[in-house]
Amino acid sequence: MMDIRISGFRAEADEEATRAWYRHEGDEWYCMCGHCRNFVALAKKRQLPAELLNLLDGLCIPPEKATYVCEMDGAGLYELTWNVSGCLLEEGEAVHTDWGSFALEPRGKCYQPSDAYEDFPDPCFVLHAFVRLPWILDEPMDTPRPTDHYIPVQGAKGETCALLRQVIRAALAAEGVDFACEVDMKITDDAGMRESNRDRRGVDAPTDVLSFPSFALAPGVLPDPSETMNPGTGYVPLGEMVLSRERAKDQAEKHGSSEQRELARLAVRGVLYLLGYPAQMRDREEAVLEMLDLSGNEL
Repeated sequence: MMDIRISGFRAEADEEATRAWYRHEGDEWYCMCGHCRNFVALAKKRQLPAELLNLLDGLCIPPEKATYVCEMDGAGLYELTWNVSGCLLEEGEAVHTDWGSFALEPRGKCYQPSDAYEDFPDPCFVLHAFVRLPWILDEPMDTPRPTDHYIPVQGAKGETCALLRQVIRAALAAEGVDFACEVDMKITDDAGMRESNRDRRGVDAPTDVLSFPSFALAPGVLPDPSETMNPGTGYVPLGEMVLSRERAKDQAEKHGSSEQRELARLAVRGVLYLLGYPAQMRDREEAVLEMLDLSGNEL
């Protein structure tokens, strides 16, 4: 643990856990306005105040992976946040500088999109900064549209969340999906699955995986990104998946495999549902798992 003392703030930061989470997180933004895209491009070039960069480096956080970016006044003032694994022990007053101000705050005190920290390990706190930047992000730059998929995961943390994203990306690649997609995933229990099944399909019973595709596709026929891409985000919204961790655990015990592997199997199945495959497509499911080296009992 690293001890942090800054102008009345005192915190213990877990460098290893912080580094591990940011290593798994991509730097493609769901928000694709010029502000966020430009921030990512410029932060990668480390065009932020040196004092802020030094603090981020000490916390093992890549500057471009802020969990929240928002323009405040149209004249170069931006609100930025980064999550830090650890405990905030004492809160001081915001530190004011010639480029803005920053503070360490409890996670719930400042707004961030829910998916920005859904899987972030507890306990954690937030580095919250208001930065007067020397460049204005009003005009779009030539930052390319996203190439990686956007996969927010609710209900899973750490390695499990990273695994599910990895499996979904690999399953999409196995099906020839070479354009950036959005796939929303929720991990729940049998009660949550029953509620989703009842509310959205009229079936009052739990199940292991549900998919709610955005498009009526046939197996092997992909959506045309030129017609289906969300122009505001740059992603093709494929749909939503809901997985039961409770069912995955039961099926792992039944099959003599691991819970992680069963979750991976359900994620592959969910992707295939989104792409128009019917429920009776186990041969294709096994083929994709084999391509991912996930066809055995162990992950």
